[in-house]
Amino acid sequence: MNNLKILRVTTQDEVRKLHQLDKEKNGLIKKKPSSYIMRAGGSILHDFYTGIEKIFENIAKEVDRRVPTGVEWHSELIHQMTLEIPGLRPPILSAATAKKLREYLGFRHLFRKRYGFELDWKKMEGLLQNVPEVLALLEKDIGNFFNLIDSLPRKSK
Repeated sequence: MNNLKILRVTTQDEVRKLHQLDKEKNGLIKKKPSSYIMRAGGSILHDFYTGIEKIFENIAKEVDRRVPTGVEWHSELIHQMTLEIPGLRPPILSAATAKKLREYLGFRHLFRKRYGFELDWKKMEGLLQNVPEVLALLEKDIGNFFNLIDSLPRKSK
């Protein structure tokens, strides 16, 4: 039970940080896309997805007891979060949320493999503008997960 309390608190902390990134990106969208703006926007998008992935890793460690490994582990982690694991947990993510998150995962991969001046501002701007929507979907999905956990009968000692 303590592990679930810690999971909830660390998840809330990550979501708070994701909201901070959302605020930071607002100043970028209004500016002309210079190389520095593109690099800053790329960093925010990278951090945004990395923060979300931390939440999923924590759930995979504490609840599922299995974090994917191998070359495709990032993609597998999203997939794992969409699965109901009978007797263990409901799906964490809706299909709609997972689809949107895959776009951010794709950008994260690109950001790590390219030079900042090779980034495409139009694609980045769309991702930056969608951060509030994706964050709202994520919070709803995670909230549903914790609400279900709260509704489960407690084992008495």
